[in-house]
Amino acid sequence: MDQQTNASSLNKERPCLSRLAAVQDSSDISQIKFAHDPVPNLPSYLDAKDVPFPKVVDKATRRFQRHGLRVQPREAKLPYRSTLDAANESRFWRQALEGSRMLLQLLADDHSTTDIMVGRGVTMAKLAQRELRPEFEHRFCKATSYMYPFADEERTKLLAASMVMMFLFDDKGEETSDSTLKPFVEDFVNRINNFKDHSASDSLLQRHTDAVMLGFRNADLVAGNAGKEVIDMMSKSFRHMRPKMQFRSLRQYLQFRHDNVGANYVLAAVKFSICSNIDLSDPRLNRYLTLVKDHLAIINDMASYDKEKLDFDSGASTDMINIVDVIQQIMSLTDTNSAKTMAYAYQLQTEAWLIEELRRLENEEQLDLEQWQYLEATYVCAAGNVFFSMTSSRYGGEAARLHPSYDLNSTTAPGMTKKRPLNDLMEDRAGKLIRTQ
Repeated sequence: MDQQTNASSLNKERPCLSRLAAVQDSSDISQIKFAHDPVPNLPSYLDAKDVPFPKVVDKATRRFQRHGLRVQPREAKLPYRSTLDAANESRFWRQALEGSRMLLQLLADDHSTTDIMVGRGVTMAKLAQRELRPEFEHRFCKATSYMYPFADEERTKLLAASMVMMFLFDDKGEETSDSTLKPFVEDFVNRINNFKDHSASDSLLQRHTDAVMLGFRNADLVAGNAGKEVIDMMSKSFRHMRPKMQFRSLRQYLQFRHDNVGANYVLAAVKFSICSNIDLSDPRLNRYLTLVKDHLAIINDMASYDKEKLDFDSGASTDMINIVDVIQQIMSLTDTNSAKTMAYAYQLQTEAWLIEELRRLENEEQLDLEQWQYLEATYVCAAGNVFFSMTSSRYGGEAARLHPSYDLNSTTAPGMTKKRPLNDLMEDRAGKLIRTQ
């Protein structure tokens, strides 16, 4: 991304992070250091207006949301490019980061991953080491807290570990050929699907992976039935990373991206996060959930386009799998800015369809409370994906870094201060210091 372009977008309205959350929650949310604008040259006719989730579920029945902390990116004057007014952060974000860091450290240290070449001289261990660099929490590890903010502490940690696997496989899918990737994928998928007792030869990484998968399975014995679904959807996602065809329509592309971006895993993870028993194959929910999957893919593509284009042009990546590029090819557009604008317009249309479908469900279908809670949780997840994509250095890089003066009244959230780096110490809710290295 062009740094001046991104900076000029932010300078239109100076960010004010003290307004990001309610006063009573401001000390509980995590620190924001980046604000990436995927469409900095935004036409005025595409100005997004906030649309909250319809008030179908009575407030008295919203106890399932008690672990979420509401964030208001528009109030904080951040470049939140979406109409979905539902962004939250989990109050267990510290625990999620620790769960992510633990698995990344095991991946970086495990002897087996140091020998697994995943392409272009990169090993699995190196991928994990790269993510553990300073400020690791601002790359992909906070996605869990934004996308599944209603999960309890234990489920949050399990989801954080599974998200590490999803993101690292996504990186390998972008950087490797099928011939080098397939053996590793098959071995990993077989392990998470076929639980067995530990053996003396198991590494710490293998034992930890088994424990995470067992955690998902055991959670189904407590509440809900989505633990096994999360594992199943992870497996299917790992096997759908590379396109087998040229895309001749936007629908054909988005259908591919549903698998490629792990959208079905996300839907299962949302269900797991709120201990739900609903049937995701219910035909009444099909259009809404398809639109959510479209949205997840579009947001990922919009946020990552500049990074992917740079990698493709430099030869660091051999594929350009992105909705902006697909729209540019299908519509024979001559410049990237026009393609970005068209892609963003389609995103806004998708969001309008989501609201339209929710109203249809309210007026024409007899959904029960548990189904409405799930629909709202997916709406929050989609908004969280937008918020994560905006605040992650994974996409905007240094060009998206916020000036320190934009911080919450020049303070930082507990456990995220410069004097105590996250890689050294973390602070739990009781204030107890826990060594993480």
